[in-house]
Amino acid sequence: MKTKELVIVTVVLIGIFLFLGCNEKQETAEQDVKDASEDMMEAKAQYENEWQQFKSNVEAAIITNEQRIADLKKEMESTSDEFKTKYENKILTLEQKNIELKKKLNEYTYDGKEGWQKFKQEFSDDIDGLERSLNEIFENK
Repeated sequence: MKTKELVIVTVVLIGIFLFLGCNEKQETAEQDVKDASEDMMEAKAQYENEWQQFKSNVEAAIITNEQRIADLKKEMESTSDEFKTKYENKILTLEQKNIELKKKLNEYTYDGKEGWQKFKQEFSDDIDGLERSLNEIFENK
């Protein structure tokens, strides 16, 4: 009889310990989910802030490029035929590139941090290249 009672007490104690252990694991898992959710919301807010700043800066650069291209076209009206022949196609190509950059910016959708960093770097390189090309034309006119 004592063995039977000992087995029952042992089984009950094991059951209690298992129940308490599972409950603690559940609380830890719930806290981990909550922390991950907060981290994700913080990362999203940081991305949104960075995106708005990037977009604002790039839009300003695109507008500046549009103005510079318009100025070059206007100046071409009163320049030599040699200048027109040499730079007319280049100016039109740069204008098209500026339009494509504007379209690319407006069509961008976030696809993760790595994709965002890649997009930002490539787009910045394209803008810088366009600005260098415009500067070269201004210097050579």
